[in-house]
Amino acid sequence: MRKTLVSIFALLAIAGPAFAGWEEGVAAFTKKDYETARTEFQQVVNQNPDAFNGHYMLGLSLGFLGRKEEALNHVRKAYDLNPNDLMIKVELGRAYINMRRYADAAKLLGTVGDADLGKLDERRRSAFYQMRAAAREKNGEEDGAYADYKKLASLLPQDAQIQLKYGVLASNGEQMSDALSALDRAHRAAPNDPDVKRSYITVLKKQGRTQRDKNAKKQTYLKAANLAGELVKADGSYDNLLLKCEVELGASLYGEAVTSCKSASGKKPTEWLALFYLGQAYSANKQFAEAEPPLAQAEQLAKRAEDLRSVRKQIGFVYEKQKKYSQSIEAYEKAGDPAGVARVKENEATARENERIEVENARIEEMRKEAEELEKQLKELEGGGGGGR
Repeated sequence: MRKTLVSIFALLAIAGPAFAGWEEGVAAFTKKDYETARTEFQQVVNQNPDAFNGHYMLGLSLGFLGRKEEALNHVRKAYDLNPNDLMIKVELGRAYINMRRYADAAKLLGTVGDADLGKLDERRRSAFYQMRAAAREKNGEEDGAYADYKKLASLLPQDAQIQLKYGVLASNGEQMSDALSALDRAHRAAPNDPDVKRSYITVLKKQGRTQRDKNAKKQTYLKAANLAGELVKADGSYDNLLLKCEVELGASLYGEAVTSCKSASGKKPTEWLALFYLGQAYSANKQFAEAEPPLAQAEQLAKRAEDLRSVRKQIGFVYEKQKKYSQSIEAYEKAGDPAGVARVKENEATARENERIEVENARIEEMRKEAEELEKQLKELEGGGGGGR
């Protein structure tokens, strides 16, 4: 970014006073002979210590020579001498960034208002917003970075990387409509960029999780699943397959999710998450017996307490659906899910009561049939006796 910004901003300040060495320095700088330029501009500031132009151009020359701290000192001197010059302020901000003094850069560049930037053409405004956004982001000022990228996204609607960055920041700030619009533009501008596609899928997944309307939720996940299919076709990595599996689950494409999860697990057999998703896919497809083995493996591989709870709750659910009550209760207890334990115990008690009632009803029905048979036999005996007289 440095060379681009210097080429855009620096030469705006070249026109300067007729000091000895000035013209020679400008000529050398224009030819990218930065060592000669440094020598000439050093002569300018030695003879004219209050010439802000000389310090500015000396700072630029030193910067191109990799002498960052010296560059910062001279640009800072130029700023002190002429604090209202926009170009000097911008170059000082860049010098701060080069020295990783992001807080200083963000604070300084934050004093530049829209009225000041209105004097610049679109290209220079875009370059400024990129610089300030970078400084703000590095300084942890996500809201400020988001504001700059929003302006950049408006200025450069066809720039996939700008739209990508804006979309991600918008998503981080829960501005989901802006995020999805930006990522859609990024994807249209760079349909084969895997980073763009992956980020778009991730934000669609996030949107799907929060949608209450079932049809809207499914359509969001279906769009994500289609994009994930394209992503995996280009690169069938573990991460891409896992992402595909996840959004296919959200889209209720359970058979496809089983296939994707199996493929992901095949890439990294010791990773618990693909096995967990595979168990979920089988469960959602009502293949509860098939869900047991991958979930058992996931339980062995998961390390974090939070992950283990998720796996064990799913195991409890799978056993519960198969009416394996004791195993389900054990899994829910391990998961620390008292509500699950209470529900299964209640279901087990209900099932036992229903079984008792069914047995009792069967016994009553058997007794009824026996009574009917006995009555029939008695009638036959009575009829036989009367006919013999």
